[in-house]
Amino acid sequence: MWFRRKKPVSKPFDFSTLPQAAPASLEDMVSESIMLARFAARMALKNQIIIGVLRNSRAYDPADYTDAARDVLDEIVEESEESARLAWEEREAAEGRVALSKHQHDYTEGDTANLKRREDVHSTVASRLQALRDDDDYIAGFIESARDAAWTDIALAISAKLDRDWPTLASDGHGVELDTGPEYAQHRAKRLRQLSRDLTQLSREAKRTK
Repeated sequence: MWFRRKKPVSKPFDFSTLPQAAPASLEDMVSESIMLARFAARMALKNQIIIGVLRNSRAYDPADYTDAARDVLDEIVEESEESARLAWEEREAAEGRVALSKHQHDYTEGDTANLKRREDVHSTVASRLQALRDDDDYIAGFIESARDAAWTDIALAISAKLDRDWPTLASDGHGVELDTGPEYAQHRAKRLRQLSRDLTQLSREAKRTK
């Protein structure tokens, strides 16, 4: 007679045995928040530079974007200050409350420490970004990094357009590529008009992402 072997019963995993991850320090949280804020501000300024370059006939001048650079930083400072204020209000409302939370934003006494930490992070981010906003050297470097990002976007758009629509180029033997097609001159104006339309479209897309 054959007997089915019983499967061993495994014990439930004890999550309490896992090592506890150390909470991020206030400085780490502030540094990460500032990094993300600066990235968002640079993208916003980049889009303004793209629009300005495509609309204006005069040469690019970084001084034209000093006010815009400070404005995008001001917006993030205001957002951080508002977030700090909301965290303070939520902490004040949660003081002394011991009832069970009805939803994730229904804070109680046990949440006050985290809310205070959130308030401190947003307040510190706002303060440091305000200092950067008032630093002329930082603003100059900030505009330059946004310009580099703008130039990269424009160059990629032009390169993609050339790869798609322009005739195959032949090398002159010295590493320089020349268009030898007989229809080059005939269609050059048409291609340039299409390229202009593509750059206009890039400007519109940049405006939509502001």
